[in-house]
Amino acid sequence: MVKNPTVQLSIAGVDVGRNKVTVCILDDIPDDLKRFKSKYKKLEFKANAADIKRFLALPFDGAILEPTGGHYSRIWAYQLKEAGKVVKWVGHQEIAAYRESWRVFNKSDATDCIALACYGLERWNRPVFFLSEKQADLSAYYQQLQHLNRVKNPIINRLRQQLCHECPEVAEKKIDRPWLDDNPPGLLLVIAQEKESVKWQKIIDDSIGTGISEFSREEARMLCHIERQELEIEKMLMLLLERPEYSPYRQVFDKFSISNRTAIALLTVIFPIRRFLDDGREIREHVTTSNGKRATRNHSLSKFKLACGLGQVWHQSGDTSKWVPGGNSDVREALWRWCKVSVVMTPDLSKPDIAALRKYYEEGTTIMVDGKEKHLDPGVRNQKVMRVVRRMLTSLYKELLSVG
Repeated sequence: MVKNPTVQLSIAGVDVGRNKVTVCILDDIPDDLKRFKSKYKKLEFKANAADIKRFLALPFDGAILEPTGGHYSRIWAYQLKEAGKVVKWVGHQEIAAYRESWRVFNKSDATDCIALACYGLERWNRPVFFLSEKQADLSAYYQQLQHLNRVKNPIINRLRQQLCHECPEVAEKKIDRPWLDDNPPGLLLVIAQEKESVKWQKIIDDSIGTGISEFSREEARMLCHIERQELEIEKMLMLLLERPEYSPYRQVFDKFSISNRTAIALLTVIFPIRRFLDDGREIREHVTTSNGKRATRNHSLSKFKLACGLGQVWHQSGDTSKWVPGGNSDVREALWRWCKVSVVMTPDLSKPDIAALRKYYEEGTTIMVDGKEKHLDPGVRNQKVMRVVRRMLTSLYKELLSVG
């Protein structure tokens, strides 16, 4: 064991599961995390009063948790704070990269809690390596919003199927509520019998369909309830987004016509930008390529793209080995929607960055290879969209570096 020179504290790494935590308490950093894991007897505590009491009776000063799982980790953080323990949060990408830096590639409850404890010991007095409480809140609220969206979609699809024979004239009408709009869509309110509308009621009354069923009305009521939940979460997210530390980021986002909803998705995985650096410097590596040429790999940029869902990870299963998309799929989806709206359908060509991306979307680009020009086609359909997103992320990364 190597005595930690930075801080003389006992730190608990707390890996949170559905109804339990796996805990490792360290006051020294092990020489070899993998070897230490094979000898360490992990501590497990269930989410009940007796186990929480036993957990809090252990001798440690502070705890390191990940905000992943949202509500699962919140109850443990609450109990820790009530007991006077210091709680710090670290992002999933950071702890995964830290664990791999110890050459521990297999994820488990034991390796995660040990890695969390080591991470906390090494960096306890360096706030830049931890998420702020508000950052954890931003991530939690965004996860709630994504959950509601996933719950809502199958209900909308079922309601549309019902309307195909009950009132086909409105079955394909748009029923999405704009961001921060105060009320659910008018059509939903009328079907749910929560509001009167001469326009929609006339269409329903004159329909060739079989009439709105009570089942469809209940579906519409559920959707109205979800829409109101979404609105409250959106308001909380906007309050968090107004915090001064996000202001420079939002100014950069505006150059790329990034909406508030997409900005929130990005901030949950990229703030602060220095999390992708090493003591404020980009992580670069000089390598020799397969054709014998020297090249530079920007690992900071690669980590940035991976966090945004646009990286590649090596996947091996049985006899199959290949590169597959890695990173946050929710953020990847948000960026796909951003491109479809801000670059493809309604680009603001007065913004130079958007104009350049639109030009690339339409024409591709030309690069120099061995002193000769080579044209790169932008691709087709989704491939085309995602190539634009990757190009935007490179520019966004460079812009964000300048604001810290």
